[in-house]
Amino acid sequence: MRRFRTKYGYFAEDGTEYVVTRPDTPRPWVSVICPGDYGTVISQSGSGYSWATHASFNRITRWEQDLVRDDWGKYLYCRDRDSGRFWSLGWKPVQAPRARYECHHGIGYTTLIGVCDGSRAG
Repeated sequence: MRRFRTKYGYFAEDGTEYVVTRPDTPRPWVSVICPGDYGTVISQSGSGYSWATHASFNRITRWEQDLVRDDWGKYLYCRDRDSGRFWSLGWKPVQAPRARYECHHGIGYTTLIGVCDGSRAG
């Protein structure tokens, strides 16, 4: 059962996570994960950043506080060697059309699942 369904997603039946089903949300929907000295922020589109000991003064990956664009971070790509087509494992930055895309934000984790050109990531 999907609880409190919107056009962008829903809460899982047990209420422990929010599942984003469209990566093109009006603003970035992020998860902050920081179990100790290391922390990371990841958005529903796959962008984000990480830090050690202090989120502002000791960033490991680049980041700009832009609450609209959500274009910052390091990205992973896949490329089909035969066709030359490529896509990002998260939705950003390539924004390739997906047969399926889900971002599961839970307490202490985020999982991105996507199917693009018959390949599944996540």
